[in-house]
Amino acid sequence: MAKIAVTDAELRHPLNIVRQMKGDEVHAISRIPLATSFYSRFTNKKIRINNYDEVQWEEYDTVFFVTDEANEFGIQQNLENTLLPSKGAFEKLRDKYATLKLCRRLKVPYPKTKLLKKYADDFEYPVIVKPTKGSGSRGRQILQSSADAEKYLPGLLKEFGQLLVQELIDKRNTFGTEVMYVKGDEKAVFQHKRLREYPVDGGPSTLRESIVDEETRELTTRIMEKLKWNGVAMAEFGITKDGPVLFEINPRWWGSLALAIHSGVNFPQLYRDFIVKGDCDTVTTYRVGVKCKYLLFGDVLHFVSRKKPFGLIASLFERTRHDILSWTDPLPGLMRVPMAIYYLTKPDLRRFALR
Repeated sequence: MAKIAVTDAELRHPLNIVRQMKGDEVHAISRIPLATSFYSRFTNKKIRINNYDEVQWEEYDTVFFVTDEANEFGIQQNLENTLLPSKGAFEKLRDKYATLKLCRRLKVPYPKTKLLKKYADDFEYPVIVKPTKGSGSRGRQILQSSADAEKYLPGLLKEFGQLLVQELIDKRNTFGTEVMYVKGDEKAVFQHKRLREYPVDGGPSTLRESIVDEETRELTTRIMEKLKWNGVAMAEFGITKDGPVLFEINPRWWGSLALAIHSGVNFPQLYRDFIVKGDCDTVTTYRVGVKCKYLLFGDVLHFVSRKKPFGLIASLFERTRHDILSWTDPLPGLMRVPMAIYYLTKPDLRRFALR
């Protein structure tokens, strides 16, 4: 039995890591109360912290650092019980502008992009602006005109310092390629297609389906091998009439992890086995056509924002797997509503609820 630590237990993907550590002693760690994984029957100990440096990480056999912030901390600690990239490789993918410069050298297609450090409105609208560092849809805004630039850009520049301004891609689909590498060698790969998302104009997926797409897989491999990547990552591509365009790469665990597990690629177990045993299986095939849903609250917000309550009701009868809801581990799902209410009534915690 191994002793396992999983950070950022308020999020949905740490819950899917916790659920795969059957037979191990699992500690779920969070900076906030009512964290989702605290209520999993697979969690042996709940740990509340204010900062990551309060934990004795060396005491664990395996540590799963989940968010960008947690990964940055883990890289600084140079721990041997986790699988993390070098600081240089991590920064190249965490900084979206640095990622695009790498893509230029590797001939990986990406949208026309401008780095914005101070206010301007001389763009060919519409454009999309996003922080150079960040995850999810926070700070992301579509600008349709100079009036939108005047309305949104000053606040975004004040909050994030600098932004990427990109052409708005006419995409037909959005594909994700998820990988695990060890010093540049591929250990696992999985791919999915977004079916629904929130925000509906390009946020994280709320319903997705497992697929195989060789072109986006090859482009992802090109980047990972160049960086001699160590750890997990997810590359996001917009699919246009002319082919794939890279939007970003998340150098960490991703929100839609549950679909990979349900489809037969158990990234958390592979990760744990490599660290504890020194090796793991290589998994590159999986079931295609599996669907998985983020009902509470991604899919709910998708339909509410589109003002389609009947669509939400109909979606409840879809045959899909779930990110959080589980008959064998029901309490995390049941706690999502009181958790959200509690967070939204606390101004200092709202940013966690919105994640």
